Amino acid sequence: MTATATTIPLSRALRPHRRPAAPDIAVTSQKGGGYTALGYRSANTLAASGVYAHPGSGDYHAQFVRSDLINQSRQFWRENGLYKGLIDRAVSNIVGSGFALQAQTDDADWNDRVETLWREEFARKPEVRGLWAWRQVQQMVMREVFLCGDTAAIKVGKGEKRGRIQLLEAERICSRDMGNGIDLDDFGEPVRFWVGSYSAGQVDARNVREYNAAQVLYVPLLDRPSQTRGVPPCQSSFPMLHRIADTCDAEALAMQLLSRLAVSIEKENAGEWGYGTSRDDPDQAASEEEGDFSTRLHELEYALIFWAKPGEKITGIDRNIPGKNFPESIKMFLRLLGLPLGLPLEIVLLDWSEANYSSARASLEQAFRVFTDYQLLLTDRFHDPVYRWKVRGWIQQRKLPTRPDRFKHAWITPSFPWIDQLKEAQAWGAKLDRGLVTHAQACKSLGIDRDEIVLQRRREVEEAVGIAKEIEAVHGVRVPYQIFCGLKASRRRGEADDLADVRDVEDEPREPREPAE
Repeated sequence: MTATATTIPLSRALRPHRRPAAPDIAVTSQKGGGYTALGYRSANTLAASGVYAHPGSGDYHAQFVRSDLINQSRQFWRENGLYKGLIDRAVSNIVGSGFALQAQTDDADWNDRVETLWREEFARKPEVRGLWAWRQVQQMVMREVFLCGDTAAIKVGKGEKRGRIQLLEAERICSRDMGNGIDLDDFGEPVRFWVGSYSAGQVDARNVREYNAAQVLYVPLLDRPSQTRGVPPCQSSFPMLHRIADTCDAEALAMQLLSRLAVSIEKENAGEWGYGTSRDDPDQAASEEEGDFSTRLHELEYALIFWAKPGEKITGIDRNIPGKNFPESIKMFLRLLGLPLGLPLEIVLLDWSEANYSSARASLEQAFRVFTDYQLLLTDRFHDPVYRWKVRGWIQQRKLPTRPDRFKHAWITPSFPWIDQLKEAQAWGAKLDRGLVTHAQACKSLGIDRDEIVLQRRREVEEAVGIAKEIEAVHGVRVPYQIFCGLKASRRRGEADDLADVRDVEDEPREPREPAE
């Protein structure tokens, strides 16, 4: 009989209902039935199944498992090539070769001065250890955020390392009382950080030092308003990563096993034959907790002779038995692994052989939406505070004059890649012609500074004009200067006929001249 759905009166819907006989099965009934595993009623199914969803704030959940998640994440990054590839690929797309500083005050000379100070006095050795340049510091901060969910740096204001920063790993932010290492005010804003030091390779939470929040550059990746410390963003995929590792190990073991087998032999009284040619397993387990599972071992040589009898046969081993769909399965697993970081499969595998221009662009656009969010996180929590701190210091040291707009700046970040150079150039050209974008935005899409490109272009044009004038003075022939600076030479109306030999075939056709009298 076909089940039909009926409307349930409100008074009846609010009554307590009995547990279903089989809570793990979606059941419908003829009289006012509904799927018991959907909507609000799924909570009752959850309780009936004996499963409990833990409540609590973001910090409440993190305090119990955060340390284990960080340790697991770091171990994956050390030992698992898939996880390391995911993290490093995301960092390379988000940070690239580093964010380039662009001061944007109304004084061009002041902008040049602060950019020079940034490049010469800070970016060379920004960290107290002096082991990394600014580009590497940015990459390390982003990598730590992905591995641990948060990271921090201390602004050093005194001593010989004054003006540099000290990078902190997430584990070092801790406290003696098993807290998360951050003190909050009544509104939940951090006011104090407690930082421990390493002792024999482990963080000593008994020896912590207090830092004011204004001295700490804290970069957390938070998912909830009630969360103060972050957790690895890929933690939801950790079970999947374990399964992928097991699948790869099983496939490798199966291939090793099959590489040693050529045929299978079916014989009469095979059990007796097998026992007679095998030997005892010296590592046989005395219990289920230790040792091998086998009691007898039978090792095959690389060649054997089979003396067949009536009723016996020999069958070749199919070398493709294990994992016939292994490549497709791994690809699907990798798609699922890349979801938390917004990485499409093509970026993970660096393989675009199965993607055309449209699909590749669609995948990259979605990925760079996520990458842009991470870039904004870095600029808001790390880059901008460091820039304001350095500018204040240089003004105090009288290396820079103060200005009302002294903090006005921008960062040139890695942008959406040009997949097809010709199509991308045509698209940006059309946008510029129609006023949809600015020249600065077009330059930024290539990761270059408009001011620098305009200055370089001006020099090239001036040199080209001088070369063209020299040729005209010596030979009496006017040559378009554009051909000496890489621009497209075009003939304007009213120019001399000397340009007829060099005019572009795509230009508008010349108007016919009046016949000579």
